Amino acid sequence: MGEILFHRDERNQIFGLTGRGMEEDGPAMTSARHLLRAAVVSMTDYLHLSPNYSAEEEVRFSLERSDPHLDREINVIMETLVIGLKLLAEEYPNDLVVHEGAQAIQV
Repeated sequence: MGEILFHRDERNQIFGLTGRGMEEDGPAMTSARHLLRAAVVSMTDYLHLSPNYSAEEEVRFSLERSDPHLDREINVIMETLVIGLKLLAEEYPNDLVVHEGAQAIQV
């Protein structure tokens, strides 16, 4: 079973994700990998960003969100990714689960 955890900051903006079990075959994992890759390519080609992405044993995606002028565009891509993956998880509940977590805020 594949599992994806989205990481959010104190402003509730997604800055990364971690995926496990994504190497499995089947329609859920294949579709999830395509959605993830589409987000990376959109950010690279359209927004000219350089997200960190690796799809080894564990899928890792992170993004430096230092340009406030791109927040809206980044949010659209990342929230669409969340929605797309949640829809896949609904369709394939035995194959994929999606979680969202907040970064611990240090005081």
